[in-house]
Amino acid sequence: MDEAPKFLSETMGLPIRRPEPGKKTTLFGFLRSRFVTGLLVSFPLVVTMFFGRFMFDLIDRWADPISQRLFDRIVPGFGAAIFVIGVFLLGVLAHNVLGRRVLHWGEKVFARIPVLRAVYTGTREVTRAFASNRSKSFRRVVLVPFPAADVWGVAFVTGEFDEQTSAGPRRVVTVFMPTTPNPTTGFFLVYPAASVKETDLTVEEALRMVISGGLVNATQSRLFPTPAPRDAVP
Repeated sequence: MDEAPKFLSETMGLPIRRPEPGKKTTLFGFLRSRFVTGLLVSFPLVVTMFFGRFMFDLIDRWADPISQRLFDRIVPGFGAAIFVIGVFLLGVLAHNVLGRRVLHWGEKVFARIPVLRAVYTGTREVTRAFASNRSKSFRRVVLVPFPAADVWGVAFVTGEFDEQTSAGPRRVVTVFMPTTPNPTTGFFLVYPAASVKETDLTVEEALRMVISGGLVNATQSRLFPTPAPRDAVP
């Protein structure tokens, strides 16, 4: 049994090497390896904390005039609390028949505003696609030639149909190719089915690979699976 994948999962993908029997580590080597590992561990934590604080301040800042009027001072976290309560109430409305009618009426209002219509409908469809059952929204993961014939991009098949050509019907697939690091944006592309390459990746694995920019790599055997041998013709 190969213990390398198990050891890699235990070390969280960090450059932590197995201690070699009989080999002594110098003080400088010990300090350097621990410091580099600490940097790699702290980097995503620091980025997440800064992003979280930015979003918190962005959400909280708009309610400063309300808290100033109600409490005669700015209350930190007041806007964030209102936002959380508002999101919860929207969820309650969405689970209620009358509430869904109200939300549907609100969607009609947004759909009539020229500038906001495209933004709202686009983000709504993307979020619904990610929130729905991925077996219905994203059928499978494929590689498509983009932006050149000899370059491959990771994409999700969203539909299939037959195109009528002069030579007869041709199978065509529609794909969504997400961008890095935000997979909710991307390109909608149409390819002949013969132009795409099948993979053994799951939707979750492909999303992690796209979000990380390839840092979370899939194995070559899953990204470029070996075609099954054809049965010999007698």
